[in-house]
Amino acid sequence: MIVVPEIPTIDLSTCMRPDATPEEKAGVVEEVRSACSRYGFLQVKGHGVPLATQREILESCRRLFDLPQDEKDRLSLKNNPARRGYERIGEQVLDDKALPDCKEGYYLGREVPSKQMGFLRGPNQWPDLPEQSFRAPVTEYYQHMLRLSHSLLEMLTLGLGHPISVLEHFTKDPVVNLKLLHYPKHTSKDSRQFGAGAHTDFGAITILLQQPGKHGLQVYHSPSDAWLPIPAVEDRFVVNMGDLVHKWTDGKYSSTLHRVVNASDGDRYSVPCFYQGDLSATNPFKPGDTASETVEEHIRRKFDMSYGLTAKT
Repeated sequence: MIVVPEIPTIDLSTCMRPDATPEEKAGVVEEVRSACSRYGFLQVKGHGVPLATQREILESCRRLFDLPQDEKDRLSLKNNPARRGYERIGEQVLDDKALPDCKEGYYLGREVPSKQMGFLRGPNQWPDLPEQSFRAPVTEYYQHMLRLSHSLLEMLTLGLGHPISVLEHFTKDPVVNLKLLHYPKHTSKDSRQFGAGAHTDFGAITILLQQPGKHGLQVYHSPSDAWLPIPAVEDRFVVNMGDLVHKWTDGKYSSTLHRVVNASDGDRYSVPCFYQGDLSATNPFKPGDTASETVEEHIRRKFDMSYGLTAKT
């Protein structure tokens, strides 16, 4: 009989302390390495992101998605070369064997001048909301995600036996995007309908904030052929490996299928942070492999396919 496990929860507070000893850090690094190898997913606490900041960005989600549909449509990411902005319910298809995703979303990232606009980088499309009720809390949350992302990347790198110096190019000028998400109440009786269809994430790592008590995230565990629910617990983030890390580590860290079915009786909000890395970087763990695909080539191909912006092959 196969015992269905739970995705481990790891306390990062030791590693986040500036006075932590190498021995103390090594214990946390090993826990992270084990979770990434076995599941490709982990839950983290003791991460240092203020609870008030987490609550405020979830409230910002509600404010944004409560806007009239025509106001949201004016912010469409399809009208923006940087792919910043809004997606309607059903516009993204993460699993081509399922129905279009029953969610709406909004991408944003570091504010970059129009003259420097490029793929996934440029000026954000801001909704017509007071700054203190949207742009300010979102920007504050973004800064916390940058710090936490870099700490996690260092742990992942040490777990592979590399010095953190190998990340220098990859983290030099990274693309890091937030996606605010709204899942309406799940009412469909069709077994092919999901809030987000089964998929793996495109980039390096994802840090997910879930609205507490609003469950829905499920992770596929191949040894037991089961979908493991990850509960939405306050002050706890879900971290998972993306396709880039899976490829770059030759599968030592797994990019695992996951999906969302809104299990709550009402609306559900969440905020993933996608750390893609410097778009010009190649595999930091194989620095001599300069012929490999760049971050931009990899992300652009997967992103455009999921939105029907290029033909699937």
